[in-house]
Amino acid sequence: MKTADSRRATTVGIFIILGLIIFATAILILGGQKKAFIQSVQIKAIFHDVGGLSKGNNIWYSGVKVGTIKKITFMDLSRIEVLMNIDKNARPFIHKDVKARISADGLVGNKIIALDGGTAQTAPIEDGDVIIVEPSISTDEIMNTLQVNNKNLVTITGDLKAIMENLAAGRGTLGKLMKDSSVYEQLDRTLAILHKTAGNTQQFTRDLTGYTARLQRPGVLANDLVSDTVVFSRLRNTATQLQEVATQANQVAHDLQSVSTDVKGRLNSNESPAGVLLNDSATARQLQQTIRNLESSTGKLDENMEAVRHNFLFRGYFRRQEKQRKKEEKQQQKEQQRQ
Repeated sequence: MKTADSRRATTVGIFIILGLIIFATAILILGGQKKAFIQSVQIKAIFHDVGGLSKGNNIWYSGVKVGTIKKITFMDLSRIEVLMNIDKNARPFIHKDVKARISADGLVGNKIIALDGGTAQTAPIEDGDVIIVEPSISTDEIMNTLQVNNKNLVTITGDLKAIMENLAAGRGTLGKLMKDSSVYEQLDRTLAILHKTAGNTQQFTRDLTGYTARLQRPGVLANDLVSDTVVFSRLRNTATQLQEVATQANQVAHDLQSVSTDVKGRLNSNESPAGVLLNDSATARQLQQTIRNLESSTGKLDENMEAVRHNFLFRGYFRRQEKQRKKEEKQQQKEQQRQ
């Protein structure tokens, strides 16, 4: 009996020792994961919303786990203090200007605090430091945004479906273009006309460029007008003189109009000789009679002169006059031949 009891006691003792060993090992393993038995530095961060953080959540820096959350405490209605244990081995790499933000292990994993940034010129963190908090987008906000985007995508898909149905049915400009060959042919002709117009425009531009280049050649009037101040001054003087001539011509025309008006008035008046001749019929008849008398007297005078020339008393005189006249004509002919 004693041997059996001692054997049973020994077996129980062995199981108890094995259970204690397993329990101690589990505690050590879990403590190693949570870094509960590693020397650490305590720092703080003040959040407005911790987004589901809890005590014991991990702290990551550049993708490496460097600590755990020790305590979460309300400071007031809008501020929450998070106390963090940071491994002393990671302390030299984490500087005072590091920034903390709330993140997650994957899309729907446990909440963590991610540390980013920091410059080598800044000293490493120390116990009691309060680090900067960087605003972060929560999972709920991401899901809300995705939900809104999904709704917009559904709307866009519906609109796209309606557009494709209209295109397939030949409705609208693009639908007609795809279904009606005549619309395509008209568009093709229009494009051909536009292409030809563009070619003509280019040719016109080249011609205009050449014409402009010719105008800029030295000696051309346009170039002289632009570059030669003497030519421009002469043209301006000529224009001024033409303006003066035009003014004088207007004055002469005005004077002629005045004279014409005066002459017309005199001709219509019985006070001037011309007016009397034009307006007084009796005087006009007398003048006509006088002219006829003069013509008759002139004819008689010619007859008398012809008779005098044949008279023996004056015949010698007229012959000498005729010889003198012929002599002078010969003299003039000789002078003309000498010249």
